[in-house]
Amino acid sequence: MNERSKHDSFNLSGSVFLITSDGRTLNLPIPSESPCDPLNWSSKKRALALLSIGLYSYVGLVVTQGASLTAKGLAQEFPYEQTKPFTIESLITAPTLFMGIGAFLWVPLSCALGRRPVFVIAAVLMLLASLAAGVSKSYYQLLACVSVLGLTEGFSLSCALLMIIDLTFIHQRPSAIAMVWSVVGSFNLASLSSVPFITDHGMEWRRFFLYWSIPAGINCLTAFIFFPETYFKRPIVAFDGLTILQSATEKLTIYEDDALQDSDVSVYNKDLPSVPDRTPLRAFFAHFCLCRSTFASWKSMLLCYPQIAFCFFNPLIFWVVLNTAANFAGMMFIGATYAMVLGSPPYSLPSKLIINVNNTASVGSLIAWPLSGPLVCYILKRLSRRNKGVREAEHYLIGYILPVLAGALSTLIYGFAVHYKWHFAAFCLSYGLNAFSFSSISIANTLWVTEAFPRWAAPALVVVGGGSYIASFVMSIALVPWIAKQGYLLVGAELTVLQVVLGMVAVPAAFWGKGVRQRIHARWAERREGALRPL
Repeated sequence: MNERSKHDSFNLSGSVFLITSDGRTLNLPIPSESPCDPLNWSSKKRALALLSIGLYSYVGLVVTQGASLTAKGLAQEFPYEQTKPFTIESLITAPTLFMGIGAFLWVPLSCALGRRPVFVIAAVLMLLASLAAGVSKSYYQLLACVSVLGLTEGFSLSCALLMIIDLTFIHQRPSAIAMVWSVVGSFNLASLSSVPFITDHGMEWRRFFLYWSIPAGINCLTAFIFFPETYFKRPIVAFDGLTILQSATEKLTIYEDDALQDSDVSVYNKDLPSVPDRTPLRAFFAHFCLCRSTFASWKSMLLCYPQIAFCFFNPLIFWVVLNTAANFAGMMFIGATYAMVLGSPPYSLPSKLIINVNNTASVGSLIAWPLSGPLVCYILKRLSRRNKGVREAEHYLIGYILPVLAGALSTLIYGFAVHYKWHFAAFCLSYGLNAFSFSSISIANTLWVTEAFPRWAAPALVVVGGGSYIASFVMSIALVPWIAKQGYLLVGAELTVLQVVLGMVAVPAAFWGKGVRQRIHARWAERREGALRPL
């Protein structure tokens, strides 16, 4: 096989030749001529699809976390005799567990049905669960509803990220993912500030779910109308006497026409027939029907689960799970306790003032957009230029520096603030830093696992999203006795050390990660079931 010469590093999955010698950034992967190819859509169509994803994530986060701000009313209506063997706190922690479980459901299901059907199913479930929670009469009915809401939010943490990748070129992904994570997180935190006023400080908690069923209904409509199927496998492309093959991992292989006949390209892709002309009526039904993607298969779904198990044992992915769990533990350490601390002596602050801590976190999350999006894009471009136009997956590790430092500093400040009764502003600062850290580290996680292991992007996101939230649920159970035993100061210091130590794993990964990737890819070179485009 006479394959055209290219940069040596380009042969390694996770390394992409992205910048030409004259400084131009390549639009990779190369769009096909098919109207079904999301990269071939107009900017308006892609923007509306991204907007529907962002709206879903926003509504899902609010309805999932809102119960935590109505605990006073829930405790009054459901005494322990009606909740045994559970507690009111179970209504707050159960969604976290089911968010993790949801990742293990939605991503493999999208490989079997396609992105659009699964998106609409999740949106409808969210609407039904919100309405059911608003009219629930017993504790167990409400617990079941918030668990389903957590399950639907698991879609945002996994499958929605794959959909953003479907809609963007490689060089656009850091900005797009940063925008969704930070803007959605910021709007979510700002919206939660209104929950005490909507529910009369938790006394009318049903009102919250009924009100938010309206945005959930709007979300169903946007998912159905504005989000076409994005699950697309690009065919072989002919260009300027060359044949360009794009594999399931979005790698390009360029062949001379005579060399193509001697190569076995069927291993990577299949020829597709020419797209027939469609009448306006057929185009209308093709857009609005809820059909299974022609590129999806049940085999891909079944084969995705062994890849998930493999990713758990991949050290470069398992490290991300631990790092995210530690960061999320810091968020729970602050977010679950600051209202109680500030509402008690010596502060005894009213709720209308305490809620400003949440507003500060909203600002922190929003700041993550420019610092983890455009800034990281600029640094990545500079690193690619210095590397002869090749972007290595290890370049994305630069995105971990700020979130690790901010997350460690936030728990340390909070521990000192509670122990030494610091000013109210210290609480705002710590939670603002923590929100920035969580949004930024979520962005870095998504970019790292999908670009370092595009062959297993889908199962890697399942492991990172699902595994870290399940681990966070376990930590949430241990958090209260942990604080009671050691105190805020020591717990804050321990979480700081934990985040710094786990974050420092990025240093050896930056130097030796490429070699580890080579060994992993060499061992599993032909396993593509969990790729961005599973074959």
